[in-house]
Amino acid sequence: MKRSRTTRRWSTAVLAVGLAAGVLAGLAAAPIRPGPSKPSPEKPATDRAPAPGADEESIRKSVVRLVNYAQRGDWLAPWEVTQVDQRSGSGFVVEGGTILTNAHVVSDSRLLLVFLDRDPTPHPAAVVHVAHDCDLAMVRLQDPAVLKAVPALPIGGLPRLRSVVETFGYPAGGTQISVTRGVVSRIDDQLYVHSGVDSHLTVQTDAAINPGNSGGPVVQEGRVVGVAFQAAGGLENVGYMIPTEVVRRFLRDSADGRYDGYPDLGIRTAGMENPAARRKAGMIGSESGVRVDAIDPGSSADGVLQEGDILIHVDGRPVANDGTVEDGELRIPFGLLADRRQAGEPVPLRVLRGGKRLDLSVALKVYPPYRRQANVYDVLPRYYVYAGLVFVPLDLEVAKTYGDDWIAKGDRPLLDALLHQPLREPALRLRERVVLLRALNHPVNGHVAWNRYQVVERVNGRTIDRLEDVIAAVESNDQEFHVIELAHHRRLCVLDRRAADAANAGILETYGVAEDRRL
Repeated sequence: MKRSRTTRRWSTAVLAVGLAAGVLAGLAAAPIRPGPSKPSPEKPATDRAPAPGADEESIRKSVVRLVNYAQRGDWLAPWEVTQVDQRSGSGFVVEGGTILTNAHVVSDSRLLLVFLDRDPTPHPAAVVHVAHDCDLAMVRLQDPAVLKAVPALPIGGLPRLRSVVETFGYPAGGTQISVTRGVVSRIDDQLYVHSGVDSHLTVQTDAAINPGNSGGPVVQEGRVVGVAFQAAGGLENVGYMIPTEVVRRFLRDSADGRYDGYPDLGIRTAGMENPAARRKAGMIGSESGVRVDAIDPGSSADGVLQEGDILIHVDGRPVANDGTVEDGELRIPFGLLADRRQAGEPVPLRVLRGGKRLDLSVALKVYPPYRRQANVYDVLPRYYVYAGLVFVPLDLEVAKTYGDDWIAKGDRPLLDALLHQPLREPALRLRERVVLLRALNHPVNGHVAWNRYQVVERVNGRTIDRLEDVIAAVESNDQEFHVIELAHHRRLCVLDRRAADAANAGILETYGVAEDRRL
C-alpha cells in the first residue's frame, strides 16, 4: 500500500530521490498507454478451459508479444505531443478471452498489436482495463475469435521461498519466446516504479527478467504465480514479479466493467517501539500498535480515527510496534491488509483512545489527491494560456519537466509545494494547486519578473483552488490590470488587461498554440 499514509505509501521525498537515482527500473524501457476503453458486454470464452496445471507447450501458446506505438503529451509545452515511440512487451491469455499484461507495456497507446506464438500476423487490440497503481492491464483483441483455440493459463497462489519458477516472455524485443528459470528469494512489499508512489506485495527471483519480459507469466507447476514487471537497478539477476494476490484483486475490481483502484485509509502513522511512548499512550503488557499522527481530510479514516489514536488491530490482526502484522509465514505492513479489499468495503479496526479500547469500522475509498504525486499516463496535460503565460495544475509531471535530475535541479519552493507542504498542511490536498509554468515571450509579458515554476495563490483577488479558477478570474475581470499573486514570498505579476487581451490571439498564433486551453 502506501507508507506515509496507510503505513505503506512511501514518503514522497524519499520516493523522488529513489526514482531520480534509478534505484528500480521498469522493464519496458518507458511507460506507454492509451485511455482505457470500455469492455464489451460479452466476454468470449476460449475453447479450452484452464487446466489444473498447464504443460509447457500450452504455456507457450498462451504467451503473446505486444507491440505498442505510444505517444505522450509534452508537459513543458502542454498543447503539443511527443513523437510516436515503439515499445514491446509480453502478456498471456486468461479466462474470458482477454490478455493480461503490465500497464507500462500498453500505456499511452495509439496503436496496439498482438502477436501469437510462432505467428507473424499482427492482431490489433485495445486496452479494456488499466491499473496504473499496480501496473496491470487487460487487453482484448479486435477480433476475439483469434484466441478461441488459445488456452487460458490457470492462476495459482503465492510461491514458497526458495522454490523454482520459470519466466516466459519476449525479452529484448525478440520475436521468439524465451524461458528462464530461477529461485524465489524474497517476498515483501516494494515500490511499483510505474506509478512511482504505490507499494504492494512483490516476489523477488533470480530468474533472468529483461526489458520485453514485462507482462509475461511467471509459472510454477503449470500455474501462473506472478507477472514479471520490474528489475532492481544496479543488481544483477534480481527481478520482481507481481504476485497473484495482486492479480486477482485487479480482476475482481474490474469485473463490474470499471477499475476503481486501490483504496487507502488516508493516515500517517509512527511506530511505538519506544517503551516510554507506549507507557504514555496507556498501552499495557504486551500490547502493541502504531500512533496515528495525521489524517488526510476527506479520506477513509476522516471522521472515524483521531490524531493520537493508537492503532492496535487491523482486520482482527494485532499490529506490531513497527507497523507490521503476521500474514502466514510473512510479516507485512498493516496497510497491505487494506490493499486486499475493494473500494466501499469496510475494514475493522481497534484503537486505544484516551485509555479506552474502541472497535471501529472504516469504509474504504480511493483518495484521488494522492495521484498528484504519481506518474501520469493515458491523458494529455491540462493547461491554460493567456497573454503568453502558461498555467498548469501542479503534479509530478510538472516537476519532471526539470529533467531526469529534477529532484536536484527543481526550484525548491515548487518541489516543497508538491512534496512536503501537503504533509504539513493536509487541507491543501483538497486543492488543485496551479503553477505559472513559463511565459511565451512577448512585450506584453516581457517585464513580468516571476514567470516560471511559480505556484499561483490568487488571480485578481480570487483564491485559486483549481485551474478553472484561473480562467474564471481572468475572463471576469474588467479592471485596468490583471494581478497574479504567487505563493512564494507573495510575489506579484501584473499585466495591463487591455494590452494582454489585444495581444493574446497573436501570441497563440506565433507559438503554434491551436487552443488556449485543455481542461
